[in-house]
Amino acid sequence: MVNKNRVMLGVLGACGVAMALVMAMAVEVAQLNVKLGLWEIATHPQVSGNLPITDEQLQRMPPDKRAQFEAAMQAAIARGAQPKLFKECMTPEKRSHGFNVGTDQARNCQVTVVTNTPGEFESHRECTSEDGKQSTSLHFQVVSSDHVTGTVTALISHGAKTMTVNSTVEGKWLGSDCGSVKDVELEKTAP
Repeated sequence: MVNKNRVMLGVLGACGVAMALVMAMAVEVAQLNVKLGLWEIATHPQVSGNLPITDEQLQRMPPDKRAQFEAAMQAAIARGAQPKLFKECMTPEKRSHGFNVGTDQARNCQVTVVTNTPGEFESHRECTSEDGKQSTSLHFQVVSSDHVTGTVTALISHGAKTMTVNSTVEGKWLGSDCGSVKDVELEKTAP
């Protein structure tokens, strides 16, 4: 049977968490001209396509479990497609680690940095597993040292079914003091 949590994590990861990580990855690269401190990141995802689960997997489920699973997935997709607001603390330590280019053996991922300049960052990440494939493309531009904009495109596929999440991201610097925010925190889901 399909692990519902894996599918939900993939969807939510592509919709929400990926947006926060995008900002984290973009500002961790020491070359980017951005301020350290507290940032507010707004994401606006749009989800399209099919549930990334094969027809064979769905057919193996009893009808009542299948209906329950499909309803849970549709609810997760709807939540993942809502605009979100994150707070993130950029510290010198976080930024000094740089962008970890290469493979992520634990998740079977390959990351390629395409552009890395003081004003622009672009990367592609490909992850594969027994449950399918996830591709994420990130592109950010530094408008000023306290304002960044960008896009994230994530494709989650399993068999012939693919779900696409296209998001716009906008980040603004709030101040040098992060207060209680230690890393990345979801502030709220916008109405």
